[in-house]
Amino acid sequence: MRLRPAPLVWATFLLCVVACTNGGGLGSIGGSGGAPSPLPSGGIGVGIPTAKMGSIVDPVWGQVGGYTQAQTSQVLAFPPGSKVKITNLSSTTAHTFNVVATASSPPANFPPSPSLTLSPRGHGILGSGYASGILNPGKSVTVTLSNPGTYLFGCAFHYIYTTDMRDVIQVSASATPGPTASPGPGGYAVTAPAQAAPAASQQTPAQRLQLVDQTGKRFTLASLRGTPIAVTFVAARCTDACPLVNAQFADAARRIALGRTKGRLLTITLDPQRDTPRVMHDLAARFEANPRYWQLASGPPADVRAVLRAFGVVSIQGKNERDDEHTTFVYVFDSAGNLSKTLLASSALSDDLVDAIRGAHEVAAR
Repeated sequence: MRLRPAPLVWATFLLCVVACTNGGGLGSIGGSGGAPSPLPSGGIGVGIPTAKMGSIVDPVWGQVGGYTQAQTSQVLAFPPGSKVKITNLSSTTAHTFNVVATASSPPANFPPSPSLTLSPRGHGILGSGYASGILNPGKSVTVTLSNPGTYLFGCAFHYIYTTDMRDVIQVSASATPGPTASPGPGGYAVTAPAQAAPAASQQTPAQRLQLVDQTGKRFTLASLRGTPIAVTFVAARCTDACPLVNAQFADAARRIALGRTKGRLLTITLDPQRDTPRVMHDLAARFEANPRYWQLASGPPADVRAVLRAFGVVSIQGKNERDDEHTTFVYVFDSAGNLSKTLLASSALSDDLVDAIRGAHEVAAR
């Protein structure tokens, strides 16, 4: 099977983290005090908010984050004709820079579920419908800002449920790039407390869908909160990427068990029609999966497909009713259900999984 990235849309309990800033955009988050990642002059950095890239509440445009300009500017502004280099600052996660709407005035009314492409669009010129294409970790793209206007943009992988991966960019003759660039008057909100996780009655439908693991145990995604977890998707019949992912998960599960690390792994089928709970039981036996540390799940096909849609998983069926193209992302969440890291399948996935599970536990324990 060929590997294909897809949007990350995990219906989970994402905490809204807001940085305290001084009109520039970036500040210390969670007391970690990290300085902003350095960027080239006139550059834009992209990344899931961390201590080095925060999420803020602009008093005019609302919550923005995940993008930063020239080290400290969070709401972005440039004069027409500027050429801007957009760089993915993450070492593990793919991102994009997609214009999702244009705005004539604040606040930033981001559309709830736009159709965002992973392919480049706009021929390198910022405008309505512009898309950078996939920016793998450390990669960059240059875009020319020749069209004045105010653009709302976000990451196609993380837009729908990770609202701190959205931002505003203004192209205006009066714009001054740099740490104070902002269409608004400046002056940002003080640190806000994290939002509490929703009650069971407020959980999204995807979190309440029934899955069945290799032991026949029924569970829901919501029931897995309380420990760090890494989630991925495979097809039992796959003979290309999936065996690699399964082998890496098997090794990581053994290491998690030996190290008595608090955390678990979850593999969900891409093909619930064929991969019945019995098939997933046999797959688990083949890789000696201990269900205490690694669950392999199927379930009612309608429920499994709804989970796939919630994650934005792509699985394209090829000839002879075989799935020949699908995503291979691994999503790591801390014990509170917050996205901690997104990983890509590789021969180093086992190491990355163990490190990510440990890191998610440390973050949740703060």
